[in-house]
Amino acid sequence: MKLAITLAASVLLVAGCGASDPESGPAPQPSTPSAATSSEPSPDPAPEPAADAGAVVDISIRGGEVTPKGGRVEVEAGQEITLRITSDADEEIHVHSDPEHTYEVTAGESVTESFTIDTPGQVAVEAHHLDATIVQLVVRP
Repeated sequence: MKLAITLAASVLLVAGCGASDPESGPAPQPSTPSAATSSEPSPDPAPEPAADAGAVVDISIRGGEVTPKGGRVEVEAGQEITLRITSDADEEIHVHSDPEHTYEVTAGESVTESFTIDTPGQVAVEAHHLDATIVQLVVRP
């Protein structure tokens, strides 16, 4: 019986070592470096694009097929829209806005073009030679 009491008292004593005493402050934590406690600056994470940074549409033309194929992209009136185009064939991209935008793409080259649309509505972006709708820009006020 004395052994059981001694054992129970030892367990309580050991268990109490990690607990904090309200008068002595919190129990010490293991010292492992972390970004919050390290004195060294941590590398900056990749920057998040700003909410008003604009819309980017990646367009790929390969083997006579265009991607994306007619999906909708919502944008705000006056927001910058960037088309990043890669193609394995010569193509002409038309943005049927007011004013219209036309971009020539040469086979094997990448083209990046930016523009804004100020009038709310729906605007088609098309590959002229393939006669294909790439995206519908839904322009909100």
